[in-house]
Amino acid sequence: GGASVRWPRILVYCPMAPTTPRLYGRTVESIFGMRWPGQVDIVFGREDAPEQPGYPNILAKYSRAREMALTGGYDALLTVEADMVVPPITLKRLTLVEADVAYGLYCSRHGRYQWLAYLVVQERGGTSITVRRDLMEAAWGRVIEVQGVGLGCTLIWRRVLEQIPFRCPTIRVANDWYFALDCVAAGVVQKCDCGVVCGHITQEPSPRIVWPTIDDPERHYRFEFLG
Repeated sequence: GGASVRWPRILVYCPMAPTTPRLYGRTVESIFGMRWPGQVDIVFGREDAPEQPGYPNILAKYSRAREMALTGGYDALLTVEADMVVPPITLKRLTLVEADVAYGLYCSRHGRYQWLAYLVVQERGGTSITVRRDLMEAAWGRVIEVQGVGLGCTLIWRRVLEQIPFRCPTIRVANDWYFALDCVAAGVVQKCDCGVVCGHITQEPSPRIVWPTIDDPERHYRFEFLG
């Protein structure tokens, strides 16, 4: 027979919330529901730095995930945050994206629920693809080049982890923003697969999942209400 296929070894890391580690059943179900023929190891991160609440606490978890991926000999790290619902095709599609960092598509869980597929990321602000309906419709189901942002459902190849550590120099924005900035500065290719459509769970103003959509002419998102 021919040579056997070597599938990338992937570490899936789900950082728990800093102070009250809440993990949604839908999130767990979706993580374990991802289809992948190769080796995948799943870690739910509780490496808290209790003296560091908020963003520094989250940074500690992502730094630990990076360390585990590098020392464990993994080919890539997939981050799935504890309030995400990812589709079964996540790993199969994101590993096929021709990029150094590949994002799934999801909405912010507050504000205007904009898609966290940013065309521009700068030190003080950025531009989501949500600003233009025509761009959103053209991108739907396809892979587009982006500048980040968000680690809710993100595949990062080893070559990037070796080059770029996670950091959070201020408490104004989280480490995912600085990761995107560092990738842009280093010439790292970032793409979003708008066919990997993910839900974002929120409790405000009532329990619901925010999903990206282009089916509604008025909105770029829909709610799935949780009873």
